[in-house]
Amino acid sequence: MLRTKTCVPLAPLTTFGLGGPARFLARVRSVGELEKAFELGRQKCLATFVLGGGSNVLFPDAGFDGLVVKVDLRGMEFVESGDGVALRAGAGETWDNLVKEAVHRKFGGLENLSLIPGSVGGALYQNIGAYGAELQDVLESAQAFDVGTRQARTMTNADCRFGYRNSVFQHKPELVVLSATLRLSRMAQPQLAYPDLQPRFRGKPEPSLRQVRRAVIQIRKGKFPYAERLGNAGSFFKNPVLRAAQFEALLGRCPDLKSFPWGPGCVKVPAAQLIEKAGWKGKRYGNVGVSERHSLVLVHYGNGTSAELLDLARRIVEDVEKNFGITLEPEVRIVGSRL
Repeated sequence: MLRTKTCVPLAPLTTFGLGGPARFLARVRSVGELEKAFELGRQKCLATFVLGGGSNVLFPDAGFDGLVVKVDLRGMEFVESGDGVALRAGAGETWDNLVKEAVHRKFGGLENLSLIPGSVGGALYQNIGAYGAELQDVLESAQAFDVGTRQARTMTNADCRFGYRNSVFQHKPELVVLSATLRLSRMAQPQLAYPDLQPRFRGKPEPSLRQVRRAVIQIRKGKFPYAERLGNAGSFFKNPVLRAAQFEALLGRCPDLKSFPWGPGCVKVPAAQLIEKAGWKGKRYGNVGVSERHSLVLVHYGNGTSAELLDLARRIVEDVEKNFGITLEPEVRIVGSRL
């Protein structure tokens, strides 16, 4: 039975701890409840927002004048076949619980994606990635509910149209992730090419999946503040992708700029170094600021507002554009506003 509540604070449902109330909120634990939630939205002519783990979203101070559908579809199942294994998980499962369980069972493919906050549905929505791996590398298929046809459908990896922190779900809000099937391996080779991981294992025997996961967790804990202690959503901005010629021109002014190959004739530049060079690392701006640990992380110290955080983000974007001619794009989903 679908249960809805009115005037529900959204801040506690996000890792930023910011945002006003939802006019209505429905927690759905089955496809049937999800269908009923959207039917309620149609009947009442309400704007509808699908919320997962709340780790990559910023709601406005005024809240959301509509229906927020909190997806709590659970379940995790491993089906072994030859050298591989299929992991099927509900969209409401916590992402890192999947990684932890897969590594415990010695199934490879997820270990580099350890400790990323959020839900399975959010992982698909954003095509999460870290330390040389992305979700698209392991996704076999997804189950999605089509709000328009009111039917569940199976989507292949290609159907999901993954890109850098992007997927079809960002462009077709009528598709709501129900579950994901990931293809893991018993014979996986650890991915250690990422610069942060290389020095930890150089000259040592090939590490186990557990050792790779432990290293990734240590690196992440050293860089990113805990959301339980300090409101944040991890990386606030995407790393910009530049044409090689544009990057070469920048090197003339900033010879120490780092980059990573990213497709034919392009490189990806860490946004963190641009923000740091613009002088923002560790700066506090009222009740919000830029993390002292990692300049890509915007933090909420408490008693702040979404407006404060957005103003800070806009100032950073303006400074980086003025200094480097590069326009940063948010990785965080900003509801009801733009930078």
